[in-house]
Amino acid sequence: MPTIHREPRFVYEDLLDLVEGQLRVVELTAINAEIGGPDERLWMTEPGLMSPGVYRLWRKGKGRRTYWAVDRDDPWEAMSWLRAGLSGVLDRLTRPGSADAYALEPGREERDLAVLSELDAVWLSGLSPWGRAFGPRAAERALNHELLIPARAELARAGALRSRMLREHFGTGPDAAERAASELGWDMAEARKALAAYDDYRLWVREGAAHARATIPVHRPPGDTGLPDVLAATLMTEACRGEKIVADRPSPVPLPEELARWYVFVKTLGACVAVAVEDVYAPGGSPADYMYVVPVAMVLRAGWTVRDGVVVTPVPYDGCTECVEYDEEAILAGGGEPLHDDSTQVTDPRERPKP
Repeated sequence: MPTIHREPRFVYEDLLDLVEGQLRVVELTAINAEIGGPDERLWMTEPGLMSPGVYRLWRKGKGRRTYWAVDRDDPWEAMSWLRAGLSGVLDRLTRPGSADAYALEPGREERDLAVLSELDAVWLSGLSPWGRAFGPRAAERALNHELLIPARAELARAGALRSRMLREHFGTGPDAAERAASELGWDMAEARKALAAYDDYRLWVREGAAHARATIPVHRPPGDTGLPDVLAATLMTEACRGEKIVADRPSPVPLPEELARWYVFVKTLGACVAVAVEDVYAPGGSPADYMYVVPVAMVLRAGWTVRDGVVVTPVPYDGCTECVEYDEEAILAGGGEPLHDDSTQVTDPRERPKP
């Protein structure tokens, strides 16, 4: 969680004013009551603004070296430490009917629901840029990708695990379902479904893998990058994700050798290079977070370095929409198509799902 202000440059009251007095924020009082220490505060950007964030005024460090600081995080990045800190609340909401706290503290469930409401607001603030930029369909697709698909997959894995346990106890013979139904008090259909879940899950994974091989275009750099083949193809494929690639079309813009190794012609963007954007490049991180195709002329203008075999360039980047800010002149110079009048971004980044 990056620190944006801290002691000793600012005292506590100044840090508080830097957030509440100068930013449009909403305080997350219910969450902070669960995870915050004395005088610590937590906010999120006011809904509807273009650059959502979570701000935390808290004490950092250890022992005598603690200090007050204001940290800022992306809403979705903040979810990891928010959920970790709220694990007790989330556990109670998962099993409300067996939560001791609800029996011991009447009204505790309302406090937990208030926490959940604020947590949902943080989630939705992270979705809001997609909805504003690309419409509700993009926001729903992002939520489905980030939350619903993983939840369904986790449920399927749990069902497969239970199926294996039942098989080890009741076997897989013709009478297994009948024995399971009798001993567990299930009907036959439920028993058969539970016993079949182990094979069903593995079939689903194998069919999904076959579908991926048949439908996901794999792109490879045209030159020798010095990287292992699979890694080079992974980086190139991620950069080209969602783009219409034109094979065997040369660049009208002269290419230095270092860039030619990563050259690709994109129908909309023209002659491009698959690059890591310097603002978000993280060696060892997910290529989905930093690999893009960028017009050759933009890379030549911005400059580049080669790090770990990858072309890294400081081209303009919009951190809110997670898009490169493409330059129309550079696109046209490379044989691409004019940009839409209402946008400098070509591709909806949610068409670039993380692997």
